[in-house]
Amino acid sequence: MPDETPQFIGEYEEVPVDAKGRLIFPAAFRKALPMGVNTFVVARWFDGCLGAYDPIGWKRVLQKLQGLSGAKRETRQLIRAVAGRATEVRLDSQGRVLIPRKHLEMAGITDQATLIGVIDRVEIWRPEDYRQRIDEVDLEGIAEDLDWI
Repeated sequence: MPDETPQFIGEYEEVPVDAKGRLIFPAAFRKALPMGVNTFVVARWFDGCLGAYDPIGWKRVLQKLQGLSGAKRETRQLIRAVAGRATEVRLDSQGRVLIPRKHLEMAGITDQATLIGVIDRVEIWRPEDYRQRIDEVDLEGIAEDLDWI
């Protein structure tokens, strides 16, 4: 049985966002979806971006959130901020998704976005924020700290 878990990789800059809040999801991301799946769940994510998950990936996020202790105030806030503000978006026949205006505002996105595949999700960034974040990365230092290489 083939692995149905999508793997999103790649970086797409200057993706136009039209006045209605629609943007084209790159073909590579659409092709990574399991056969017959044409939706993503978009939620506020970390570092100021939006996270877009396929339905199975989103189910995993929800399972992790459910596994957290509701006794902690921070946990309840995290669940509200992520799950409470999530929305399902559907790819149209042109490969576009309509991102609700409030979600675009959460990430500071206006007329352009940067989309990056980060294995289990697609992150949707305000281009300036993404460039700043990625320029700050000390790849060698992180790899050394994680004993990754």
